[in-house]
Amino acid sequence: MEAKEEGVGDWSRFRLWPAQRDIAEQMQANPLLVILKARQLGLSWLCVAFALWLMLFRPIATVLLFSLRDTEATKLLKRLKGMHARLPEWMRQPVTTENEHEVEFGNGSTAAAMTKAGDSYTASLVLVDEMDLRPDQADLLASVKPTIADGGRLLLVSKANKSKPESPFKRIYREAKSGKGGWRRVFLPWHARPGRTPDWYEEERQASLAVTGSLDDFHGNYPATDAEALSPRSLDKRFAPSWFTPDVWQELAPLEHRGPAIPGFTVYVLPKPGKRYVIGADPAEGNPTSDDSAACVLDADTGEQCAVLVGKHEPSAFGGYIIQAARWYNVASVMAERNNHGHTLIKHLRENGKGVRVLLGLDKKEGWLSSQKGKTELYDSASDQVRNGEVVIHDFVTLTQLQSIDGSTLRAPEGQRDDRADAFALAAVARLRSRPLGMPATPPAVRR
Repeated sequence: MEAKEEGVGDWSRFRLWPAQRDIAEQMQANPLLVILKARQLGLSWLCVAFALWLMLFRPIATVLLFSLRDTEATKLLKRLKGMHARLPEWMRQPVTTENEHEVEFGNGSTAAAMTKAGDSYTASLVLVDEMDLRPDQADLLASVKPTIADGGRLLLVSKANKSKPESPFKRIYREAKSGKGGWRRVFLPWHARPGRTPDWYEEERQASLAVTGSLDDFHGNYPATDAEALSPRSLDKRFAPSWFTPDVWQELAPLEHRGPAIPGFTVYVLPKPGKRYVIGADPAEGNPTSDDSAACVLDADTGEQCAVLVGKHEPSAFGGYIIQAARWYNVASVMAERNNHGHTLIKHLRENGKGVRVLLGLDKKEGWLSSQKGKTELYDSASDQVRNGEVVIHDFVTLTQLQSIDGSTLRAPEGQRDDRADAFALAAVARLRSRPLGMPATPPAVRR
């Protein structure tokens, strides 16, 4: 197999980098694959080579190549035809149809370059290149997903578009990361390309910072982690990306546990005898169209995130679940938001949560009133603890919601959620308000 090297006019042998070899295996093993990547990692070439392999060794294959514009889509097809023409003669197929947008081989396999979906196809493989840059992601997915229903494959490949933090591409990636939706996800960082050194990275970083005044575009083009790639633009955000250091953001897989069987209860750290815990609770209405009710359990001393509770729970049921979680975590104290449905939640905790302490807010009443002053105090406390490295976050959605909080409104942007961010902030302020007299004000965060 031969391919053109990036930025070079001559064709050369396609020698796979280690990261490319891993992706090639993933393509064969997973029919639904979403790939979040840094720039210039040769993924378009690799995907086209995989498409050509299918066409040659799986006769009557139909391949649909999508890109943002017609020029990019036809360029993908041109690459496929170019690689085919340079294969050994015994491997090539006679070309029966060839034009700018389509090629057909003698074995019945076809490939088409497209920008918009056609519902009449039954596809063996659909490749959507630079998916996150498309304005019509939802419509495209609705059209192409049925074309692979009879055993086809769908590849979504893209760098992150920082201007769309809640795009369908990012939602699919996040769901795949949490094991939902049937997708397999892959992340490729900037150093997946051989030859990129820390010195190269720092030079590119400084150049981007000098031009734009922030690292948003740089983290979109050359992310080191998927959290960095998926984070929204930071210039107007309450939490600076630089605050989420490796000491603060430590991703963990959920644990299997024998604790309370609570719907939507995800545990990262089991309770330990003698430890103090606090819970932040942000209740919602609990109907299918409302926001999620969300709770966050923190180690009161170290600030380590131990568990999250999220779901369409109405306030009384949510209160019952919080009581179960609080008792499991050594009778944790609870800071509940008092606005709206919070009154019902606090009443349920007071009447049914014997031994479970509901902490007082700024006005010396049970719960936290999120007035303008209250919301500001709440997020000032949470941001101070993040910036000073006094907390440890394990839940990926909590991280991304905190990164999205607008600096002026202290809410998520329109169309996005902040329930887990609010629950985390309530738990963070609960740490301070539940601390016994004489305990240091800034206990060190745990390190794993």
